[in-house]
Amino acid sequence: MSRYVLTGTTGRLGSRTLRSILEKKLISPADLVISSSNPAHVPPIAQQHGVEIRSGNYTDPESLRSAFAGADVLFLMSHPDPGVQRVEFHRNAIETARDVGISTVVYSSMMFGGETGLTSVIGIQQGHIRTARYLAQSGMDHVIVRQGIYAQAWGYYAGFQSGVFRRADTQPLEWVIPHDAAIAWAALDELGEGNAAILADYRSHLGQTLRLTGPRATTISEIARLVESRTGRAVNLRLVGKQEAVRYHKERQSVPPWSFPYLEENWSAMYDGLQDGEGEVVDPLLGHLLGRPATGIEEMADELFVLQ
Repeated sequence: MSRYVLTGTTGRLGSRTLRSILEKKLISPADLVISSSNPAHVPPIAQQHGVEIRSGNYTDPESLRSAFAGADVLFLMSHPDPGVQRVEFHRNAIETARDVGISTVVYSSMMFGGETGLTSVIGIQQGHIRTARYLAQSGMDHVIVRQGIYAQAWGYYAGFQSGVFRRADTQPLEWVIPHDAAIAWAALDELGEGNAAILADYRSHLGQTLRLTGPRATTISEIARLVESRTGRAVNLRLVGKQEAVRYHKERQSVPPWSFPYLEENWSAMYDGLQDGEGEVVDPLLGHLLGRPATGIEEMADELFVLQ
């Protein structure tokens, strides 16, 4: 039997992966350890099942040594830093894992970068590319899981929409983005379930890069139509190019002023990659892991686009 150390369990995907493992009894709680930089925020289900929780921080290799000790498999959730600094933190985790005797790393990447994920103009993907290359050179057994873009995050890609539709509001919705974009949106709960299944059977996937996506690629313009049909609100989708989109969102402070540089360096530039199809790849694997068809954003429309 393998002993696993899980990171990222306080996040949206990591918490769902943990829940699926425990609720479906895929891995014994006795074979799980949670490494967290904020142990108090680990989901209560971990304590309810008696999972050991340790303090471990990607920025502190010494804390990782204690957190990773005795494990055979590391589930490495990517650090939230959007730039390439995350590579340094991932390197800390990978090297520490090797030093303490962990043999296998299961790494959580992203579904940008088209077919392979290794060629991308999208800034946030660069850290994943470098981490994948580092793993390949590490000599460790590994599995790379490219996570589909969360359907629940659609509003970010539609120009920082809140996703809240109030009955009292009747004005058309203004969506301003550089270009239209097609993405194979995936449901968070299903991604958590898929990751849990991969971890429980990781030996079958050694050396592989796995792609978890929804069943089809859906554009922002198609999402606008879904919103209109569910809420009765008109959507004015404006495709204005990068420079105008950045200006628009700065003027309206769609994001906090401190993050304005991110608008230019990451958010607006991301649409170049999306326009080239970096988010459009569809893979049937998630459905196979679930044992049922994967859910796309169309199937989630009644849940996501609701008048309040």
